[in-house]
Amino acid sequence: MSPGLLFLIQALTVLVLPPVLLHAAGLKRLLPLVVVQIIVGIALGPSLFGRIAPDLYHAFLNADSLSTLSGIASFAVLVFGLITGLHLDPGVFKRNARTVTAVLLANIIVPTTLGCVAGFWILQRHPEELPPGVAATAFTLAIGICVGVTALPVLGAILREMGIIAGRTGQLALGIAGTKDAVLWIGLGTLLLVAGNRGGDLNALIRLALVPLYFFAMVRLVRPMLRTMVLARMKDHAIDERAVAIVCALTIASSLATEALGLHYIFGAFVTGAVTPAEIRKPILDRLEAVTVALLMPFFFTLTGMRTLIDFGSHTFVDVFFVTTAAAVCGIVGGTAIAARMAGESWRVGFALGSLLQTKGLMELIVLTILLDAGIISAAVFAALILMAVVTTALAMPLTKLTSAHQGWAQRRGPPRAVSDQQA
Repeated sequence: MSPGLLFLIQALTVLVLPPVLLHAAGLKRLLPLVVVQIIVGIALGPSLFGRIAPDLYHAFLNADSLSTLSGIASFAVLVFGLITGLHLDPGVFKRNARTVTAVLLANIIVPTTLGCVAGFWILQRHPEELPPGVAATAFTLAIGICVGVTALPVLGAILREMGIIAGRTGQLALGIAGTKDAVLWIGLGTLLLVAGNRGGDLNALIRLALVPLYFFAMVRLVRPMLRTMVLARMKDHAIDERAVAIVCALTIASSLATEALGLHYIFGAFVTGAVTPAEIRKPILDRLEAVTVALLMPFFFTLTGMRTLIDFGSHTFVDVFFVTTAAAVCGIVGGTAIAARMAGESWRVGFALGSLLQTKGLMELIVLTILLDAGIISAAVFAALILMAVVTTALAMPLTKLTSAHQGWAQRRGPPRAVSDQQA
């Protein structure tokens, strides 16, 4: 079989199989498409396909064919980082400052703290899972970040499918998730810098000192450059191909800078989206988001699946999965509900927000891939946390429906607010 033919078969499988399975199983109202895409990605890897038909697995997913998929997946993750940054909406703070502040702090502190405790417990029970040269503190902080992650674009998809994206609860969930992602990304970047400076060398300290200069350049130079160059190429609230090329070029340049600083290239893409002026965010998203999420990101799921070995016979896998899942669900749902109630919201609103904010999906997969590539977590921990992300994301929609009793309550909770497509 020629490499081109093999690639086309792989691409068709990755793109078509998840929606067909979702429709055939009749789970559209219970599971978002992204959950099925992640499951299919895992099934195509060694966990299922590699065990059932090892010869066919190695013929279908050999080292040569994976190089093409890897390039697509890397670019997909880069653009996805840009899209995530573009979704941030600081205006939500102004409209619901008390609730957003309380829930945001609880949503960061409680699950991240429980995650760090879980990471410490994992090291005590399975010390062999600490990679060589990695400090125990870095490992526990990595687990804490993974437990606290919320996937903003997947959350938007769930809100759209439930019909509550225009309601007050949907607005609150989007605003909190967007700001929380920014905080956790900064935390992840800091962790990568510290973990990368294992030898305390001078070069790492210089890179750390250059980080503030990078942020200054992004805000004072790149932000006005984006506004000037993109607005000049807008017509009827849409941007042309040259403007898209400019945005992508600046995103890649920013990613190149953060990769050189030891942060990871997706962090640079995220920062580019976050500093993009509000008036050009929606036109950029209109051009990039659908193609990236529907066409490019499934290739990332495939490679993630091939790196994931689900082994319920492993005590390490089972322990890590259950302790991190419990920390994520209890920390995010419970912490959010209590904080929302203290801010004056009803328990129903608090639990619904918590159920929605435990969505992890794509963001968790990306964070885990970064941590695995950086050598901060082991392959066994990576696999267990992948399954944790799938389970918590799958629980978001049914738990929210169970909490709310019926879909319309969230929209009647307060007057609907217009939501731009970029928040979705």
